[in-house]
Parts: sequence; C-alpha cells; structure tokens
Amino acid sequence: MPTRVTSALADQLSRTMAALHARGWCEGTGGNFSCVLTRNPLTLLMAPSGVDKGSVAPEDLIQVDATGTVVAGEGRASAETLLHLEIVDRTGAGAVLHTHSQAATLLSDWCLGDEMSGSLRLQGLEMLKGLEGIGSHRNRVLLPVLANDQDLARLSAAAGPLLADAPHGLLIAGHGLYAWGADLPQARRHLEILEWLLEQRWRRLLLESLGQLKPRSEGIRAVLLDIEGTTCPVPFVSQVLFPYARERLDDFLQSEGQRPELAPLIEAIDRAMAAEELSGGSPAHGERVQFLQSLIDQDRKVPALKELQGLIWDQGYASGALQCRLFDDVAPALRAWRKDGLLLAVYSSGSVKAQQLLYGHSTDGDLRGLFSHWFDTSTGPKGEDTSYSAIARELQLAPAAILFVSDSRSELEAARSAGMVTRFSVRPENPSVDPGPFEAITSLAQIKL
Repeated sequence: MPTRVTSALADQLSRTMAALHARGWCEGTGGNFSCVLTRNPLTLLMAPSGVDKGSVAPEDLIQVDATGTVVAGEGRASAETLLHLEIVDRTGAGAVLHTHSQAATLLSDWCLGDEMSGSLRLQGLEMLKGLEGIGSHRNRVLLPVLANDQDLARLSAAAGPLLADAPHGLLIAGHGLYAWGADLPQARRHLEILEWLLEQRWRRLLLESLGQLKPRSEGIRAVLLDIEGTTCPVPFVSQVLFPYARERLDDFLQSEGQRPELAPLIEAIDRAMAAEELSGGSPAHGERVQFLQSLIDQDRKVPALKELQGLIWDQGYASGALQCRLFDDVAPALRAWRKDGLLLAVYSSGSVKAQQLLYGHSTDGDLRGLFSHWFDTSTGPKGEDTSYSAIARELQLAPAAILFVSDSRSELEAARSAGMVTRFSVRPENPSVDPGPFEAITSLAQIKL
C-alpha cells in the first residue's frame, strides 16, 4: 500500500473482517467489505472476491475505482462492488459492510413475501440508540428489504432511492445485511447494532409462534388512507378526472382500441354490456362509448372502466394536463410519518394505477415513494370488514396497529369492526360532515401517533 494512512486503514479493515468472521456473520467466502480510500477520484479499499474473509491480510486487499475496476492489488472485485459504490454515492458513507448472518437472511426472506421490495420495522429496544440519529427506543425505523437480483446494476438502481431514509442499513432477501457509516468504526457499530436487533426480532417471532411470548403491542404502526375527501378534494375526481376521461373515451378507443394488449379490456367491456342486455353480440364503437359514459355519469365502480380511465389519465398526467392538488397538510404529514418509521398505504375505490398516477403527479411532487402498499376494490368492497382484515394480513400487522382515515362512515364502521383505529375526515366540499361515533379531524396534522 502506498501510504501509512492506507496501511493503517488496510490493517483496520483486515481486523474488522476477521472479527465479523469469528462471529459467524460471513462464513466461507461470504460477505464483502469496503472503505473509501480517496474521494476524488473515488477509490475503495476492499477484500477481493472469493476469499475467506477471516484470513485476509492487509496486503491482500485490492483497490477499486468508481467503475468497479481493480486499480491496485491482486484478485477480482466482487460483483456487489456496484452496490457499495451506490451506497457511498447516495449516503456519503466512508465504509460499507455486508454480512450473511442467519438472522438477516431469515428475516429478509420472511418479511419480503412475494413483493419486490418491503421493509422490516424495528422499534422498542434500547439498542436502537446505537444507530446514528436515533435518540430513543421509541423511535420507529424501517429497514428496507429488496429482492435479490443477480443483475447488480439493476439491484443497485433499485436500492438507490431507498438509501436516504434507511437506518444505515439495507436487507437483500435471502442474502443478508448491508450496513454503512461515516467511517469504518461507525459502520461496524451500525452493523453490530442492526445484527443484534435482527437476532432479537427473529427470536421474539419464534417465541411468539410457540406461544411462549405475547406479541408486543407497539401502538399504531401503519396509516391507511382514503383519497377523495381525505387527502385531496372530492371535486378533483368528480369535476376533473371523470370529465377528462369521459370527453376522451371516443378518441382513445378510436386510436388505441385496436392494440392487441387492449383486447382483454375491450372484451371485458363487451361482457359487461351483454350482462346488462345492452348488446347481443359485438357492440359498435358508438355503443361502447355511450355505455362507458353512462357508467361514469352514474359513478359505477366497474373494473374495466377503471382500467380504461387509468390509461386515459396516464396520458393526461404525462402531458401535464392533469395534476392533483392535495390538501396543504397532506405532504408534510406523510413525510413526517414515513420519517418516524410508519408504514403508509392507500385504500381507494379507484384502481391502484389511478392512485399511483395521482400521488405521482401532485402539486407537492412525486409522493409515491412514501407509500409501501396500494389497495383498491380488488382487495374487497370498502364497506366490508373482511376487506380491512385482508389489508391487515397483507401489511403483516394486527388490525389494532393500523389507523384508517376516511370521509365515509360506512367505511370506518367496517374498519372498526375489523379492529382498526379510525378517524373521520372533515374537509371542505365533502358530502358528509357528520362524524357520528368517530373522532373527527380537519387536518392530518391533528393526528398524534
């Protein structure tokens, strides 16, 4: 190594890897570890790929540039160097440590399920205060979880947007934990803290499953939000979105209706017409348009119509013709809740695509990244308690840990029957302002969690 500073850092990294190997966190050739050697140009000091991390001497380390190319030393750079570089670039980290512990591997698979990304909540333990920026065991943190991917460029790109809010760590499903810090000692501290919290979590889950420990009550852990009358004015949907789609149905079906990928949608519309005895065979273009416009006028929740509206709105949002004005208190509340570690989810009668378009093109910018789950009526009717029970299962939470906010008493009654905490939203231009037995709010800022 060219300098005494580099020599000292190499010695420190070598000893750190040996210590982590001794703890069983990087068996065999598992794990990869790096430190920033220089910032301009960026150079990483790291272990070569395919070696036992418990016996890497300082002189065995390699130097890698910002493209992942080895510029000094013997051996290959790990394919996961790209993720190290992404973390350093996004967070300013001085060291990145990746382990393959049993707890991290098990829990990352357990909490991801069939999704491409998710998160693991950590809360209620004093050890959380070992993470930089965490001042209380009451703080909630969400450890991001990503599906594993052998395409490291794609995996790194998926991880990038999650890093700013991550608690100095990230899980890759079935693969393990990445932790980082401003320098190597801080990165090691964060790794040890997160590994301890993960070990604690899976042992608690095991005891709970054996009936030896009651599930911990952690209060509200997720906020489930309606849209119309809760986060945006009711007239935006009825007076902006619906007329926009209605006026463009004819042109859209004329210009796009012959696309092969839209054939199932057209067939679903024709079946809906036949079910109402409005056609005896293949309806004419004008009949389809008239039927769909009548559904919009009646505010009928027909899946084929919702999908078609979403395609039309997609064009409107993309062109800038459509933009959703949220209530002024919404974006600050969402960001504060997300920063505090709460899960955020949407449940609306509009399709998931329509929900994501709305939050992706709001007057407060693209807010989609704040939400972890999206639910529409494919989950179930909003007035039935079974729908809210299904949502709780999908969120992997007890219903009592979920707050549902809506301007509809029938929806709140169903959510309360399922065991959720509720708030009634009172907003200007809402058709109903009588909260009945429910606690009323006029702003999300009034909700204290």
